[in-house]
Amino acid sequence: MNQAPTDQSWRRFDRHRRAIVIVPIVALLVVGLVRHFSSAATPPPPPLPTAVVERGDLVQTVEASGQLQPRFKVDIGAQVSGQVKQVHVQLGQAVRAGALLVSLDSESGRNAVQQAQAALAQQAATAKRVRIDLEAARREAARQDRMLAGDATTLLDKEKADTDLARLEAEQQVQEATLAQRRADLADRQLKLTFTRVTAPIDGEVVAIAVQEGQTVNALQTAPTLLTLAQLRTMTVRARVAEAEIGLVRVGQPARVTTLAADARRYEGRVRVVQPIPERIGNALFYNVLFDIDNPDHALLSDMTVQVALEVARASQVPLLPVVALDNRIGAGRYRVQLAPATPVLADGPR
Repeated sequence: MNQAPTDQSWRRFDRHRRAIVIVPIVALLVVGLVRHFSSAATPPPPPLPTAVVERGDLVQTVEASGQLQPRFKVDIGAQVSGQVKQVHVQLGQAVRAGALLVSLDSESGRNAVQQAQAALAQQAATAKRVRIDLEAARREAARQDRMLAGDATTLLDKEKADTDLARLEAEQQVQEATLAQRRADLADRQLKLTFTRVTAPIDGEVVAIAVQEGQTVNALQTAPTLLTLAQLRTMTVRARVAEAEIGLVRVGQPARVTTLAADARRYEGRVRVVQPIPERIGNALFYNVLFDIDNPDHALLSDMTVQVALEVARASQVPLLPVVALDNRIGAGRYRVQLAPATPVLADGPR
């Protein structure tokens, strides 16, 4: 009677025990499956970026835009009025100093020279006549002295001879001065005649021609420009530096130029002039910084726009690292950085 309930109770207990064991196992399996599929769907976070600290040169630059101009540029004008007879050069042509550039009408110049030559010859004849009369007056004065000593003449004749001598001496001075003036006039007319042949004052290239053959130029008030010569072997860079950065620029600092052309060539120079008078562009002030660069192959042309970098400070062989690596600031010029954990290095031992 008592045995049957005992067996029944044992069976119920056994079933409960198996349920207690199975339920945690199933729960663990479910949690594992969820973690597995969730980890497969979500990629692991990327590693933090790192950088290697290396030594190098640190350069501070001031960036600006610039424009090129020839270092030596000459506007050649006409010093006499006249008609342009011939232009002997073309744009871009290289010329040497003394080469003939433009010929002006020389007829009026030659006529002026001939008139000056005639006036000089006439004055030379007048001066010669006065010199002859002066010599005669001197002889007469000497004769009157001798005659007066021998009581062979009167004092009145002697005074007249002396007066004539003094008058002719003064006349000679006037005529000689006039003769010198005529010579100067002739030299001036001859010089102006040479001005009808306009020559190159320097070696260079023809970068502009302002006149045409047959055109009349008037040099009475201002010297009209006929053409422009430039030496392109050396170019001057005119960089516009903003007011906020001009205080960093000094004469002698290195400067680099990059052209905007397809080849983007680089040229180097040193600051030659910092102009103290600014240019106002809109509401901003800019100062012109000038420096020269070599242009041996004439690849650089006038009025080209270039990008300029002025080196205002440099530190050589210092530790370099990205700015983003700097953490909190801990002092003047000092920052905290985070170091990456060292990677163990495996070394082969003896075998």
